[in-house]
Formats: sequence, C-alpha cells, structure tokens
Amino acid sequence: MSLPDITFRLLHPEDAPAFLALRLHAIDDSPTSFSSSREDELGRSMAVHVQRIASPLQLGYGAFDGEGNLLGFAGLRREQMSQLSHKATLWGVFVEPAWRGKSLARRLVAACIAHAQREPAILQLHLSVNTENNNARQLYESLGFKRYGTEPRSMRVGELYYDEHHLVLLIR
Repeated sequence: MSLPDITFRLLHPEDAPAFLALRLHAIDDSPTSFSSSREDELGRSMAVHVQRIASPLQLGYGAFDGEGNLLGFAGLRREQMSQLSHKATLWGVFVEPAWRGKSLARRLVAACIAHAQREPAILQLHLSVNTENNNARQLYESLGFKRYGTEPRSMRVGELYYDEHHLVLLIR
C-alpha cells in the first residue's frame, strides 16, 4: 500500500476501540515509551478512552490506511487549571512498526502542533521522551522542540528505571 492511501484525521468517539487496540499494541511493542501499562489501559472504561481522544481538553490524531485501520496516533492534552491553561502536552505518539520510516509520526505530531497553533490560548507544547529513544527525540527536535531538563528515574518498567527528557515548543 502506498503512502497516498493514508488518511490523517482527528479521532472521533467511535474510534475509541481502535485507539485502545493500538494503545495496547504500542505498550506491548515499546513498554518503555509509555507511562501507562497494559493493566492501566485495560482498567479504564471505554468512556474514559473516548474522553482521552475526543473531548474539549483532549484530542487525538490518527493515521488510517485505505481500509480504515488505525496505523498511528498522537494525542494533545490541554491543561485545565487556569494558571496552566497556556500549556498543552503531546502524548502517546506511536506508529505501527510496519509503517515506520514513512513520516507518519512526523505528520501526526505536525497535526497536533498545527492544532495547537490554531488555539490562541495555547502558548507552548510539552512532551517527555525516554532518554534511550533517540529516534523520537530527534523527530521532536527536528520539529522545533527544545530540551529543558532530564528527570532521572522518571519511569519504572519491571525492575528497571528509565530517565526522561522534557521538551518544549514555544508556539507564540
């Protein structure tokens, strides 16, 4: 299947089951890239998953093949507290392994950035990335994100600890 057959769009509530399936696959494929575990994701109701991808404060962009299969995801979460409402967080970026290297992640992240740029209240985007995930960090930096700190032992997977870089993109 060629890249022109890929559709990028905002996710809708009816996409929640496909989102959950992709999220579980992402965690199985790259457990050190996500703060949630499989158990965390399965412990959430479908209504919570809908809120995570299609609500006033959270949305998701998906990459779909010509048959409607969700191949990739990137989420954007707005801060709701008034003194933090100028910030949003990019989260959950994942592309099916067979579709990597085709700029899907770049286009998904770019869609989230463009969405944030259209929201006058959002002044900056934040994200965290495992210090060992150089491909993701390089993608984010190529899109203008700058590292402002590193959190030691940010995440524990099993008995191993992982540090995370914190990055920001100032929009305006």
